[in-house]
Amino acid sequence: MARLPCLLALLLATACAPAGGVLVGPGGNHRLVARDPSTGVSLVVTTGSWDGRPPNLPRQLTVVHALVANMGRAPIRLAPGDFELVSDRGFARAVLDAGGSFSVAQQDGDAPPRYSEGRGGYPLGASPNVVSLNSDSRDVHALALPWGVLYPGTDMRGFLYFEQVETISNSARLVWHVHDASGRHLVDLGFDLVVARPKRP
Repeated sequence: MARLPCLLALLLATACAPAGGVLVGPGGNHRLVARDPSTGVSLVVTTGSWDGRPPNLPRQLTVVHALVANMGRAPIRLAPGDFELVSDRGFARAVLDAGGSFSVAQQDGDAPPRYSEGRGGYPLGASPNVVSLNSDSRDVHALALPWGVLYPGTDMRGFLYFEQVETISNSARLVWHVHDASGRHLVDLGFDLVVARPKRP
C-alpha cells in the first residue's frame, strides 16, 4: 500500500485550502441509494455530513459517509480497493485508508453474527490505488468505514476518504465494485455526483 507524503501535516494544518464545494446528486440531494436485487446488497451514500475532528477535514479531502447492507445470501468483502472515485476528466482519486477492520466476534446458529474490531489483516480489494491515511485525529480513524467480510443480514457504516475531487472537477462518479468473500465480482453500485459550489457574494 502506498503512503502519501505530508498527509498528516495537511490534515492538521490550520490554513485551509480554498473550499471547492460539496458533492451532491444531480438533483442536489446529499443522500443517494443504490440497491441490487439479485445480490441483496445496497449502498447508501451521504455527502456533506462530516461532524468529527478536525472540522476542516472536508476542505482537505473528499469525505463521504457510506452505509453498506448485505441482505443477500453470500458473504461479501468490504475492501478499500473496491471503491473508486473518478473525476469527469478521468482522474482516479486514491482511496485514503484509515486502517480500521472488523471481524466476527460471536456467531449463534443461523443468527447474523456480531462484529468486533479486527485484530488481523483485511482484504485490500481489486485496485492498488489505495493510500495509507495517518492522522493524529481519533475521529478520522474511529469514524472510518472498516474493512472485512460482511455476512448476510448485517450492515456496516462509516466514512470513506479520497484525495479531494471537488477542487479539480465539476462532477465525478463514485463506484463500489462489489465482490464476494472469495473475490468474485458480483455487481457495481455507483452514483453520478456533481460539485455544488458556494455562491459568490
